[in-house]
Amino acid sequence: MTADGHRAPAIVLLAALLLAGCWASSPSPSPTIGPTSSPSPSPVPTASPAPTIKPTPIPIPLDEALLASRFTVLVLGEDSSLARRSGGITITNTDTMMVVSVSADRSSVVALSVPRDTVDIPLGDGSLYRGKINAIAYQLGLEAARGAMAALLGIEIDAYLKIDMDDFAWMVDAVGGVDVEVAARLYDPRIGVDLQPGPAHLDGAQALAYVRTRRDSDYARATRAQQVVVELARRWVSPDTGSARIGLLTRLGSLQTDIELRQLPTLVEIGRRSADASLTAIVLQPPRYAYFVGIEPGTARGWVMIPNVAEMRALARSLIGD
Repeated sequence: MTADGHRAPAIVLLAALLLAGCWASSPSPSPTIGPTSSPSPSPVPTASPAPTIKPTPIPIPLDEALLASRFTVLVLGEDSSLARRSGGITITNTDTMMVVSVSADRSSVVALSVPRDTVDIPLGDGSLYRGKINAIAYQLGLEAARGAMAALLGIEIDAYLKIDMDDFAWMVDAVGGVDVEVAARLYDPRIGVDLQPGPAHLDGAQALAYVRTRRDSDYARATRAQQVVVELARRWVSPDTGSARIGLLTRLGSLQTDIELRQLPTLVEIGRRSADASLTAIVLQPPRYAYFVGIEPGTARGWVMIPNVAEMRALARSLIGD
């Protein structure tokens, strides 16, 4: 999947905006100097109140090394929500696993999605994770998930961020929904999806269902997730989305990331310099990127995809290996 250049930096900027919102704090009231009162009338004119004293913000300098380098982030969507947690479901999976990378010269942005049923994942220490890749974050932690994805694709990943389903739906509603192009009839009454082919405008609940259903296939689901993330990011970084609305991102209680506050101005600048970049989005799916797909004989792993690691690495390195 490719997209117009003006959409490409949106994912990078979205990451920066998410983090800026989560670290934003309410400004402290500025001290004021009130008028001096006089005990009795005086022919001398009363002095006007002094102007409010406002603190001068100290700008965070740009990170020149980061600014001149490729930046790659792992974006994780977790199948967790308040309703599921309230129902006692505490084991979670990151069913959306997407690596997004902007080139050092800011001419291209690449998004690679790995199917959730991928197994036998190299962990970078010579060992393999035999389970499904979507369980690594829960079982081993986010750092391990980032390391596993980096080892699987043979690339460096600079950062990660993860949000849950409630925050995803809220982000869609906060910008008035998203517009998508439905490729084929999509019907899944279990989670409330009934869409005809063609353009569609989705609210938060509809967008969440659109990226969750696997009634067609898990690979088509991953493609839809890329589609919605790009459109959602475009709306959040649109000039029509003012700073007040961006400030609402403080509500993202599920966001977990290792991107530092000091990096945010640089990430925004990276997005600005990527305004004309092209976007390439690919789901690493069979047949090219798998040796086997299906229920594996003689094991209890269920439906799995055994990856063709060499092919995945060849593609990833050709697109984001610098």
